[in-house]
Formats: sequence, structure tokens, C-alpha cells
Amino acid sequence: MFNRRIRRPKEQEHIYTKLTDKNEFGIFESYKDLFMLSLVVGYLEDKRHPFNETLEQLHWQVFKERTDEPIINMIAFLETQNFMLLSSPTEEHFDEKITIAEEYAAGGAEKVYNLVMEDEKNALQKIIDYLQEFEEIQDEQQLKKKRLKENLNL
Repeated sequence: MFNRRIRRPKEQEHIYTKLTDKNEFGIFESYKDLFMLSLVVGYLEDKRHPFNETLEQLHWQVFKERTDEPIINMIAFLETQNFMLLSSPTEEHFDEKITIAEEYAAGGAEKVYNLVMEDEKNALQKIIDYLQEFEEIQDEQQLKKKRLKENLNL
């Protein structure tokens, strides 16, 4: 595949450091694991955060072809409705797909951090509870209604 590295926003260094630090409180095994959850949360929250300044970049090779890449592909497709991002072997399409993932992960990292810091002792349960709120959603329309309801604090 391409030699693309996955970017993380420089301003989120504290999030990645704190949530992966095994000597302190880190609940994630790796930056990649935190990135993947942040990607999903960013998509669920419809928060895509473009950025320029980056931290140490993640090697694409650390992402698993059977588990991580399908999630990245699904979100890229849902965002663009463009099958070419999934099947085209061009570097341009690959870069677009990865940029979408990077920006959604940047948008979701703050939410993940806040969920964890809200109750550090029960952080994993807080994340599970948050994700279960989306369990009943079956299509994009229901997801949009949920987002709207939460934004209006209903």
C-alpha cells in the first residue's frame, strides 16, 4: 500500500499522552486504539476537525486490515458516497480517505477524553454506555435526529 502516515493534531497531545500512559491512568493500549475510537465518536457526533500542526504520526502498518481498515472505509464512504475511495488504488483516493479519518478522529478525541475524565474509575463503562446510546439507530436519518435532539438539549 502507500507509505502514508496517519496524522494527529498537535493540540491534542495531552489527550493521547494521558489516555495511553500506563504509569498513570491510560486506558488505551496504543495511540492507534485511541485514534480508532475517536474516529467512530467523531463520526457519531458529526465532528470533523481539520488541522495543520501534527504530532508524531502513526504508521499505516499499525492499523489492522481486518478490523481497522473496514471502519475507516465505511466512514469514508458514508461521508462521501464515493466507492472510488474504497476500491481505487490511487494515492489521491487513499489520501482523501485517510484525511476524513484523521479529521473525524480529531473531532472525537475531545469527547472521548471528556467521557474518561468525567469518571476515571468507571471510564470504560462510561464509554460503553455512550456507545450503547447509538445501538438502536438503524440509519443516517435516525442518527441525524439523535444529534439534533442532543444539540437542542431535549
